Amino acid sequence: MSHQERSSVRAAYIHKAEHLGERMLMLQWWAAYLDANRMAAITPFDYAKINSSFR
Repeated sequence: MSHQERSSVRAAYIHKAEHLGERMLMLQWWAAYLDANRMAAITPFDYAKINSSFR
């Protein structure tokens, strides 16, 4: 197909960069969750319920 990348190496890097914004948000959320666990034990589910700033 003409829309597919011919180089598999190039295609892999394009695919990685495609969702970079979502990955950054996920890592920021995870870092904030870990910081919250320093103060008190909390599950990711409970943390998500009380913290809507990443949505």
